[in-house]
Amino acid sequence: MDTKRRLKRALSAIDDAISTLKRTRSKVENGRSDIDRAINELDDAESNIRKAIRELPDDL
Repeated sequence: MDTKRRLKRALSAIDDAISTLKRTRSKVENGRSDIDRAINELDDAESNIRKAIRELPDDL
């Protein structure tokens, strides 16, 4: 269970980071491509963690 709990906590942190970057992006004109790239990377990481959580046995 500890592994799933840690992955879910990491997923929550990524969700928070994505939200923060999206809010920041709306306020910032310069560096927009860097922010977009960071959001895409975090979205990919989020997808990978969700997949890993689904593949883990329930008894972890």
